[in-house]
Amino acid sequence: MPTENVIQKSAALRGKGKFDDAIELIERSIHNIDPDTKVIAWLEAFRAAKEKGDQALTRKYAELVASEEPDMPSIQDYL
Repeated sequence: MPTENVIQKSAALRGKGKFDDAIELIERSIHNIDPDTKVIAWLEAFRAAKEKGDQALTRKYAELVASEEPDMPSIQDYL
């Protein structure tokens, strides 16, 4: 599945409240995602974990986002 489709499908799942499915899709697909857009995929997983209310998982994805984009404003409270 192309990178854009993975991210869009994950966002759609998140919008339906299917946070675990959204995260699982990113995790399952991350090795096939273009390195230049990997940070967007991790950010999508971060959002799903945050909306799910899982602080530990949110922090994990914030750290993964930070490894690519350390100044991303939305993750700063979780680092």
